[in-house]
Amino acid sequence: MTNEKEIKQRIESSAQEMFYKFGYSKVTMEEIATNLGISKKTLYKYYSNKEHILREIITNTKCEIEKYVNKLIEDTETEFVVKLQQFLSFIVMHFGKLTQPLIQDLAKNQPEIWKDIKIFRQKNAYDSFSKLLEQGIKSGIFREDVNSQVAVIIYFASVFEMINLQTLAQLPITANEAYKQIVKIFFQGIFSEKGREKYATSKILHDINGEFIL
Repeated sequence: MTNEKEIKQRIESSAQEMFYKFGYSKVTMEEIATNLGISKKTLYKYYSNKEHILREIITNTKCEIEKYVNKLIEDTETEFVVKLQQFLSFIVMHFGKLTQPLIQDLAKNQPEIWKDIKIFRQKNAYDSFSKLLEQGIKSGIFREDVNSQVAVIIYFASVFEMINLQTLAQLPITANEAYKQIVKIFFQGIFSEKGREKYATSKILHDINGEFIL
């Protein structure tokens, strides 16, 4: 059983890298098998088709994100500014790999799966970010006069607008750079004086790497 689990993890990891690099539609089951050094027969033993692999990747990623974010929010030992940095870095790491070509590919060729990703992204991101903002207000890092629900709407309205290709075409910077600007402007606006001091001595917002976060 353990060996079977390890094989499936190898297949999903390899397929995921290929989807990110070449796009979902351009990758075939034969290429996935060849890249892993296994036969197509072995690959089909575990997955009925390429869509099956994609769905498993998405399911496992959602579980990993939910587990990490819930643990982070429930953590009462870590300083809030550090938690905020960890949250943003983690989200960037996972969603940042969804580049525009891959988004367009999934939206066109796997609309139901792309819809599922968007629903999860919106619900999970809204819920977890709302809780995080509430913690920031209670800890004095964010201003007390900030309405967390309004702040969440403003933040994600700005971020989701970056997905619009027409918007990106008007900007002289990359999507990743645009996202960093959104984060900088947003948090500078809601930090309390205490939060600004913590921010000045922390790596937060200075160290957000990776591609555009969705």
